[in-house]
Amino acid sequence: MKFISFFLSLILIISFNNILSQDFSKKSIHQEQLEYYNSIGKNYSYYENLKPAIKSKEKKRSNCQLNKVVYGWHPYWVGSTYQNYEWDLLSHFSYFSYEVNPVDGSPLTTNGWNNSSAVDAALASGNTKVTLTVSLFSDHSTFFNSSSAPQNLISSLINLVQTRGAHGVNIDFEGLPSAYKQQFATFMQNLSNQMHASIPGSEVSTVLYAVDWNNVFDFTLMEPYVDQYIIMGYAYYYQGSSSTGPCDPLYQFGSTYNYTLSRTISDYLNKGCPKNKLILGLPYYGYQWPTSGNNIPSNTIGSGTAKTYKQIKNNVSGNYSQNNHFYDQDSYTDIFKFNDNGFKQCFISLDDGFRKRLEHVNTTGIGGIGIWALGYDDGYNNLWNSINDYLTNCYSDSCVNEIHDFGGPSKNYYNNEDYIWTIAPDFTWNIDVDFTFFDLELDYDYLYIYDGPNVFSPQINGSPFTGTNSPGSFTTTSGSVTFRFYSDMATTNPGFLATYNCNLSPVSSSFNNDLNISIYPNPVTNNLKIDFNSSKKKLINSDLIILNSFGKVVKKKTIENNKSIIINVEDLDSGYYFLSFNLNSKQVLPFVKY
Repeated sequence: MKFISFFLSLILIISFNNILSQDFSKKSIHQEQLEYYNSIGKNYSYYENLKPAIKSKEKKRSNCQLNKVVYGWHPYWVGSTYQNYEWDLLSHFSYFSYEVNPVDGSPLTTNGWNNSSAVDAALASGNTKVTLTVSLFSDHSTFFNSSSAPQNLISSLINLVQTRGAHGVNIDFEGLPSAYKQQFATFMQNLSNQMHASIPGSEVSTVLYAVDWNNVFDFTLMEPYVDQYIIMGYAYYYQGSSSTGPCDPLYQFGSTYNYTLSRTISDYLNKGCPKNKLILGLPYYGYQWPTSGNNIPSNTIGSGTAKTYKQIKNNVSGNYSQNNHFYDQDSYTDIFKFNDNGFKQCFISLDDGFRKRLEHVNTTGIGGIGIWALGYDDGYNNLWNSINDYLTNCYSDSCVNEIHDFGGPSKNYYNNEDYIWTIAPDFTWNIDVDFTFFDLELDYDYLYIYDGPNVFSPQINGSPFTGTNSPGSFTTTSGSVTFRFYSDMATTNPGFLATYNCNLSPVSSSFNNDLNISIYPNPVTNNLKIDFNSSKKKLINSDLIILNSFGKVVKKKTIENNKSIIINVEDLDSGYYFLSFNLNSKQVLPFVKY
């Protein structure tokens, strides 16, 4: 029965793929917007001379360092918005784009690559690698059947990157037919080898499609040559969709179409993409459609229009108000529905949804995120703040959260999944875990639970769990717990759902006596002063750490040779906080922020 189910599923998947793979008339957001802005007739310098938005009050940050890739595309038409980029939180800046002439590989245009002030600023940042995106959306046969075009393109790109003092290229070849699978992989090999040899330390990446309908990407041929593979994690529902839905569903939206960011990640890992090289591109935009009715979802009665994060936040029309707002708890998507000369629905991932996607990146252990497109949030810091919180060494697991399988909180998980993740909130004594639902395919799919920071820690009693044999409720013996979820190649079940709460390290009554530290004022509104008194020598080069009530690190400062330090906590929300030191992590001192 197991194998019958598998082959029936395979037939259905192949049939569905054949239906959808024929729709190569669908344009990606990259192609759609490039063609639109090219048609306007304004060049890069026009947009760079526009005044950027006035940025909202910048959050004061701790000295956090990126530990994931943040790969942002800068289309030439976003112009002066680069003046609001937070370079410390941007590992890669990719200028869009070198438009390939398929006949000979030469540029139809580079859209100002050699002279762009945005490229100048990125190069001057000292933190961000600068690459040139290379776009080819049609005439693949002309390009790949040419005896000279691929090599001409490689030589041209090396010259442009060298001349600019940049760091590499990003290949954006879209709509590739399966017939060119081998040629594309060979091109990526040759480009990578020559670029790396000519420019030591350079990087070559390629985009991946949200769904690889034609099985174009062969990682057995592209590895280990290519440096990053960036999923265009958008247009699951697109401008031409017959029904409204999320552009980038984290998990399944509705009950029919079941392609999601989570599934895409699993599919590419199963195809052989190295986990540390896989980057999840996320949209700073959504789609709005005219609809036949007011129900969510509804059938569309016209083409969708892209709406940027900035447009939704600015809300000039008044349509994106709280009264019109809904939130889908399965796909983690914001939805606005309203009547403006007819019914309209807009689907977009705003702040909470974006943070859930970053959380998923951390849980799956992939290499980081991509952004289409930089500047689409111009004037707002919210998404930068999220990147700082989740993709840097300041990240800490929440002290209270939900755990579920990779199909989301209420839908089935996917086949061929094998993930390991650890929950270890800062300054946690132990963790209470409570499974409220559990249903895996019996004796084929398993959840392993380890009482500690990795899979070498002892398993809890009863692990691994399968079928409906739930782990129930348990408390770890330390401040971390590790999970491994495995599903085989066929048959999926609803999965599992749990919550956890961490118990913070107990406050030691001897804290002040041992270290002779005083803090004031307490409660505090603006500046918190810490006097080290006689403990200064013990604490030099330690990190002073402030945690919120969920155990998350919100500030960190290295203690130098000072008798006291002052920390501005004005940007913290009102509430209870704890001050501690990495020297003595099981002792904390509470204070209140008004």
